[in-house]
This record gives sequence, C-alpha cells and structure tokens, in this order.
Amino acid sequence: MTTSPRVPNAELRKLLAESGWTGQMLAGAVNGLGAENGVTLRYDRTSISHWLSGSRPSPQVVDLVAEVFSRQLGRPVGPEDTGLVSPAGRALRIPLPREPVEQLVWMGTASTSGQDVLRGVTYSLTRRGALPLVGTSPPAGGRGRIGVSHAAAATSMVSVFSAIDMAFGGGTGRVALSAYLATTVAPWLRASATPKVRARLNSAAARLCYLAGWMCFDDMLQGAGQRYYQAAARLAADAGDACCYAAALRSLSVQAHYLGHRRMAFLLAEAAMRQSHRVPPMEAAFLTGQLGVAAAAYGDSHAALGHLSRAERLLHRTEGSDAHVGGYDVAALAHQQAEILDAIGDRPAALRALTVSLRHRKPDQRRALAITSARLAELHLSAGHLDRACTAWSVLLDERPNLTSGRVDRAVRSMCAHLRPHSNHHAAKALLKRASAG
Repeated sequence: MTTSPRVPNAELRKLLAESGWTGQMLAGAVNGLGAENGVTLRYDRTSISHWLSGSRPSPQVVDLVAEVFSRQLGRPVGPEDTGLVSPAGRALRIPLPREPVEQLVWMGTASTSGQDVLRGVTYSLTRRGALPLVGTSPPAGGRGRIGVSHAAAATSMVSVFSAIDMAFGGGTGRVALSAYLATTVAPWLRASATPKVRARLNSAAARLCYLAGWMCFDDMLQGAGQRYYQAAARLAADAGDACCYAAALRSLSVQAHYLGHRRMAFLLAEAAMRQSHRVPPMEAAFLTGQLGVAAAAYGDSHAALGHLSRAERLLHRTEGSDAHVGGYDVAALAHQQAEILDAIGDRPAALRALTVSLRHRKPDQRRALAITSARLAELHLSAGHLDRACTAWSVLLDERPNLTSGRVDRAVRSMCAHLRPHSNHHAAKALLKRASAG
C-alpha cells in the first residue's frame, strides 16, 4: 500500500502572507487561543512548516487556526479556507448549528458523548460569533403539543441546577443540564403551543441556557459557554424576557473581559446596558456595574467610576437578590468595585473592596469564596504582603475539595506559580504541599 504524496498548502501560505505573520507568530497565536479555550498546545515554526508542506493537525486545531486568522484579518475565515481540512475530513465534519434549538441538541449530544467534544468548540471574537443573532425562532415543526405544565417543569429546573452550580461548581451539573436541554427542552421547543405557553417555555429555556453558559464558563469551556449564552439571548428575545436577554449579554461581556478581550467586553456591556430601562433597578445595577468594569479595562477611568457610583445608587434602591439569573447584591457590587479600582491603579482600595465582598458572601457560596480569595491573594502578593496572600490562598484550598470548577483549578495552578519563588517561606511551602496533595 502506497501513501499519497503530501500537497503543499497554498491556501495557508496565502493567509500567512495576507496576515503578515511568520510561522512562529502563527504558532504563538494558535497556542494562545488554545490556552484561552482550556487546551495546552506547544506548536512552533517547525509545526507550521509541516502544515505548509501538507500535513494536517486535528480538527480542533484547524478551528483555532481559522479563528486566529479571522481575528488578525478582521474578516471571517472558515476552517476550509485554511487548506487544513482534508476531503475526508470535510465529509465527516458536522458544524455546530446556528439555530438555537438545534444548538441545544448538538451540544447536549456532545456533552454526553464522553469524548470531551465541547472542548473543541472555539470561542469566537468575530462579530458574527461574539454578538448573538436576535430574531424570531423558526416555527415549531415537531410532533405533539405542550401546555402550562411543561413550561412550569422547565422553570422549576432553573432553581435545581442553579443550586447545584452555586454549591459545587459548574462542572458538577453541566453535563446533566446539557442533556436535559437536548433531550427534554428542545423537543418541547419544537412542539405546538399557545402563544402564552410558548413565551413561558422560551423564557424558561433561555434561563436554563444562561445557566449552561455560566457552567461552561466556570468549567473553562469558553466556546460552548459563549454558544449557550447566545442561545439564551435569542430565546429570551423571542419570549420578551428583557431580564434574561440583558443578563446573557452582560455575561458575554464578563466572559470577554475574563479572557482579556477588552473591546468586545465593552461593546457587549454597552449592548446589555441598552436594556437597562426595561429591567428592575437590581438588574440595572448589575448591568451598570459590568459596564464600569469594562470601561475601566478599556482605559476610561472617569466613565468607570461614574458607572460604579450609579450601580451603587441603583442597588441601594433594592434589597439585592440571589436570583438564578441576574442576581446582584453588596458582595457582587464590591467585587466589581475591586476590579475597577485595580484597573485604574488604586490597589489599596481594590484590596479593601475585595475584603468587603468576602465579608458579605454566604457560607454556601463556595465558588465565589474561593475565586474572590484567590484574587485577594494575588493583590496582596503584588503589594508585597506574602503572609496575607498565603492566608487568602488557604481559603481557596479549603473550598477546593467541594468544587468541580475549571476556574478554581486554574486559580490553584496560578497560586502554585506565584508561590514557587517563595517555596522556602513556611506558609508558602505548606500551601504548595497542600496543592500537590490535591
């Protein structure tokens, strides 16, 4: 049996020339996007030379290559445009659908396949990928008819999955929620219903998608989280659910900010803020606070402080809320305040704000306690306070056994990286030992 000769990849060479990148620069961009999506890659210029000569990486890496070129060139570049998809691979490729109900089925199937397929869904910064498409969903075409009880059942599951997520982390209930959306909610969305029941079901489905997006985000499945948030926005718009629609946009902004995409975070926060007149003061406060965070990261400190002040005034008009979608309270406000103050260079005030946030967290908010303590530790260490940093990081390790969360795992890895240069310090040494023991 003979092996077909490799054909040089002219399409990839053209994209490299258009982008102005060297092979090493492309490799670095792909490695960076892999890290953004929770995948460790170690490509170099030799790898790119092999691709130019006709070899092909895995389908997931091809998607990453397409996305980095899309970002660099400012136009959509599809996987097939890279020359890295083989004819056989093109025939087998099953793209993620764009219609919300079909997306729920695709991602639910991917979640339960046992092959970690969702980790291959790439977070997209292209405008088409980052901003949710809003419009009327296709008419129901499935069999059967649903009633009030179906919408009520879906609504009741919002509190169930929210409680699991808050107590144990996004990785605990993520697969179960994806399966529920795919096997139960999606068929209901296709079924016939009265307009009133349809609106109630779409609203419940939007809120479940919002939770699924949050769980994926927390478990470092950024591409899947983005798609769930987008589905939530579309379903909420169809239902006339302004609170969930705004919350989905705000969460997309939070995600973009977390990943370091400042401009996109700001654009999404602005889009969410345009809904503020349609939501109660508590939800409006959350939107306003996130716009402040995004503005501070984008370099507009004056606007950021103004948004923060307005968020505080709005929150004071309410009693706060731990609602499953869009809940906001003093702890959340203080956390946003810390992010803004740190971004504008007032680290002492940021440390005080994080301390306030922790003081107002409830004992069952384990993940929030862990993540906020980790951030507090990093700020203490950057200010030269190693002992205080170790005290805060010990809270992270105290909460870690209770949580299945990619963000918490990432915080532990970051702690270890920060503490290794101080491994002779007794408290740092003890924390490194605890971390290695799991």
